Amino acid sequence: MRILLSAYACQPNAGSEPGVGWNWATHLAARGIEVHVLVAKRNEEPIKAGLRANPVANLHFSYVPVPYEWAKKSEALHYVGWQMTALQEAKKLACRFQFQLAHHVTYASLHVPSQLWRLGIPVVFGPVGGGQTAPARMLPYFGAEKSQERLRSSLTKALKLSPLHRHWLQQMSLVLAANRDTLNIAQALGCKNTSLMCDTAIPTDYFAEEPRAFVEQSGPLRLLWVGRMLTRKALPLALDAVQQVHRNVTLTIAGEGADPEAVRQMIRDRHLEQRVFWRGSRLTYTELRTAYAEHDAILFTSLRDSFGSQVLEAMAMGLPIISVDLHGAHDWVPDGASLKVPVTNPKETVSSLADAIEKYVPLPVATKTQMSMHAWNFAKTQSWSARAEFCEKLYEDVLSRDAALESAPASRVTSVGI
Repeated sequence: MRILLSAYACQPNAGSEPGVGWNWATHLAARGIEVHVLVAKRNEEPIKAGLRANPVANLHFSYVPVPYEWAKKSEALHYVGWQMTALQEAKKLACRFQFQLAHHVTYASLHVPSQLWRLGIPVVFGPVGGGQTAPARMLPYFGAEKSQERLRSSLTKALKLSPLHRHWLQQMSLVLAANRDTLNIAQALGCKNTSLMCDTAIPTDYFAEEPRAFVEQSGPLRLLWVGRMLTRKALPLALDAVQQVHRNVTLTIAGEGADPEAVRQMIRDRHLEQRVFWRGSRLTYTELRTAYAEHDAILFTSLRDSFGSQVLEAMAMGLPIISVDLHGAHDWVPDGASLKVPVTNPKETVSSLADAIEKYVPLPVATKTQMSMHAWNFAKTQSWSARAEFCEKLYEDVLSRDAALESAPASRVTSVGI
C-alpha cells in the first residue's frame, strides 16, 4: 500500500503535535506501508538528523515551505498558508506516485479541514479535534483572553452552519473525531462516515512494566500537574482546588509557557509555598516519566482540550487520574481509573475538585492499585503500534468501500462539484 500522509508538524523525539506526526509516519512505515509525508519545511533539519541516527524504510518526506508573507504573522496563518502550498506539492507527487489513499494527521482541527480530497483519492481526516468549547461559566479563568475564548466558542458553534465546511468534510472518505464534541459537529455537517479515535497514543517502550502497586505511606499524597501553561489548561483552577484541600497533599507542576514570576505569585497569593512545587522549567522526557512514577495521581484541569497527551502518558505509567469531566477526558479516561468532576461554575468546580482530592487521599491501597490497573490496561490499547495496525485495516476498509461505490450503478452514486 502507498499512502500520502499530511503532517504539518512532525519531528523525532518530540512531544505534542510534532511527536504525533512523527509517530504516525514511522509506525505506518514499520508495517510495510510506503509512506510519503508532507511536512512544513521548518521540520527538515530535525527529521534528517533523526533519520541519519535511525533510518526508517518505506518513509519519504517532502518539505513544504510557506512563501506567503501574510502567513508569517501567526501560527494559524502559517498553517493555512502551508495547506495551500502542500496541496500543490501533493498534486505533483500524485503525478509521480499512484497513491491509494491520503491521510491528514496534523494539525488536527475541524476549523481548517484538509484539502487533499481535491486529489480525487480517498481521504482519511483525523483524528481531529476542535469541536470542543470551554464552558461559558468558566470563562473567568481565561482572564484577559476571555473575549478571545468567547469568540472562538462562537466560531466553533457556527461551524454547523458553514457551507464550506459542509462541502469540504463531505468529500472525506472518513472523518476520525478525537472527542464526541467534534464528532457531533462532523455529523451535523452531513459526514456519514465518522468514528471516534483518541488523538494521541503511546510508544511501546514508554509503558511501565506493570500497573502501580500502591503501599501505605506516612507522607503527603503527591499530585502532579503536567502541561504547557496555556490559559485554557487552567493551572489556577488546580491551585484553587489544592488550596481548599485540608488533607496532607502536595502538588508538583511540570511545565512552562507562562511568566515564571507570575506563576510564583499565583502560588504565593494562595499561600501554597509549602505545598506546591515548581522548578521553573520544562522537564525532559526522562524526568517527566520519572515524575509520573514518583507521584500518586495526576490532576488534569484543562477547560478546552481534544484530550491531553499527559493524561494518556500518566495512565501508561499506571497513574490514577483526578480530572474535570470534559471533552476528551470525558470520552477516554475510564471511570475505574479516575475521579472525574462535573464542570459548572468556578466556585462549584473548585469545590468538586477539592472534594475529589479529599476523597482520593484515604482510599485503601487496594482501591488505588485497582485504579492503576484500569489506567494501565486502557493505555495499553492506545500504543502507537496498535494504532498503526488498526489504521492499516481501516485503510483497507475505506478502499473497499470506495471501490464498491465506484462500481455501483450511476443512478445510485451522487457527486458534488468542486
